[in-house]
Amino acid sequence: MNHFAILLQLIILMALSGCTYLYEAGKQANYSAQLKNEPKLRIQKHLIDTGKFFVYGKIQGDAANSAKPMGVVALSDKFQQNEIVDINNFSRIDSYYGLTLPEETYRLLVVTDLDGNGFFDETEVIGSRDLTLNEKETPGKVLGGFDLEAGAPGTYSVAPFRIEAPATSGLSDSLFYPKGTIRSLDDPIFSPQMATLGMYDPAAFLEVAPMMFYALEEDVGHKIPVIFVHGIDGSPRNFAEIVERLDRRHYRPWFFYYPSGSDLSQLSELFHNIFLSGNVIPLNGIPTVIVAHSMGGLIVRDALNRFSGAKEGALVQRIITIASPLGGHPDARIGEYAPLVLPAWRDMNPDSTFIRHLYRKPLPKNTAYHLFYAYGNSSALKLGENSDGVVPMSSQLTQPAQNEATRQHGFNDSHTGILMNKEAIDRLLSIIAEVKPLYSQQLQEELDKGGFNVDLGESFSPMEKHFIRHYGHFLAALASGKVAPGDPFQEHFVQAFRGEVLPNAPAETAWIKFSSMAPGGDTGKSRNSLSEKEQLPTKR
Repeated sequence: MNHFAILLQLIILMALSGCTYLYEAGKQANYSAQLKNEPKLRIQKHLIDTGKFFVYGKIQGDAANSAKPMGVVALSDKFQQNEIVDINNFSRIDSYYGLTLPEETYRLLVVTDLDGNGFFDETEVIGSRDLTLNEKETPGKVLGGFDLEAGAPGTYSVAPFRIEAPATSGLSDSLFYPKGTIRSLDDPIFSPQMATLGMYDPAAFLEVAPMMFYALEEDVGHKIPVIFVHGIDGSPRNFAEIVERLDRRHYRPWFFYYPSGSDLSQLSELFHNIFLSGNVIPLNGIPTVIVAHSMGGLIVRDALNRFSGAKEGALVQRIITIASPLGGHPDARIGEYAPLVLPAWRDMNPDSTFIRHLYRKPLPKNTAYHLFYAYGNSSALKLGENSDGVVPMSSQLTQPAQNEATRQHGFNDSHTGILMNKEAIDRLLSIIAEVKPLYSQQLQEELDKGGFNVDLGESFSPMEKHFIRHYGHFLAALASGKVAPGDPFQEHFVQAFRGEVLPNAPAETAWIKFSSMAPGGDTGKSRNSLSEKEQLPTKR
């Protein structure tokens, strides 16, 4: 292609992109100027063409330290003493943190607002660990399992600093997830503005949404995970109409919410580490469904190349890609000449290493792959070959993807319209429904009933309350003998309830307390006040 043709196509593409592209290109130029005039790693990490590392791990230590706001801070002395390069404000003990950092040496600090003044300072450091990042030691630029130990304050020598501790009181707490993970789809974090920020300034996106894993409800282990992965400039909101019709009794929606302008290999490694490997979420072979739209399909497909099938990982039974550029996007070739080139766009070039190696391994043996493609293009200006208005048909139906697809499903709708297409949603939900609940029908019927929404008082721990409120009917059925135990854990529960063995799990201690509640006890609701259907067996 000659230079004039390239220039003409670039002008057309930038005109179609609107003002946002030009604004973001100008912002990147401003970052470069700032870095030249006053070098700072905090500025450097915002440059789209500068390689960045994603670091995550657990904070371990005394849970009492979580009573106050807590954060993880990355400090560097490269350009100035104690430069604050990144901070994760959604931290707590026995949960995960995440940071985005350029290549350099850092000191990571665990801090907590001990005096309650709304700031973190050097007297409130309760943990510290040195970190060196370079591509030789971490070639994929993803460093997981970098755990931090939180101890007593006052034992760490740190130069003075002062950082505002943002209020997180409005965020949902969870027994199982990092603080802020549980959100509704109308949460501002999923807004179009945030999605666009993630495309053009991944570091700024990750300062607001650092963990990439989100859910709509507290974890309930018997439900099958359905993991939704959006495309470029997308968010979990794209799947709202599908989630609204999902059978939430049997399936739990999870979301991989990521900065979509980032390097696709890095994103695929993160997706694998979080959702598939079992290292972050130990699914232990629980059947799992993945639904990916557009570029999300590339991330998922590459992540499955990394999947070892470890027993603590996911058992991926169904994958559904929707309007995905499975052969790359031809316009990405032209994008190489643009004033602002997103790493993700570079990876979508059909000639890129990422696309050429995308099918380097077959899909897992027992995984059924359904390829949804869209062919409705309502654009007044139609350029190039047939498409859904965004992705060419030749890419959606690239031969390697067709070869491994269990079935292909075509819909006369646009690239995003397919996510609201009734026929497409009906088909997708029927595929999800092929992945059956984990337990027998009799056990599942009791699980479907949920638990008892009663005031349990201070004598019950948070985990014990969780079991009563989410599994109460099931525990009652097990204890009464209405249903037979389905695994060794359930057998031990029955034995503990009967007094044959000592209780050693929160479900057991919770049910023994709950079944022994007397009228006028601290719960405010005795067995006698439950409805006839809720009557509980008495501990023998």
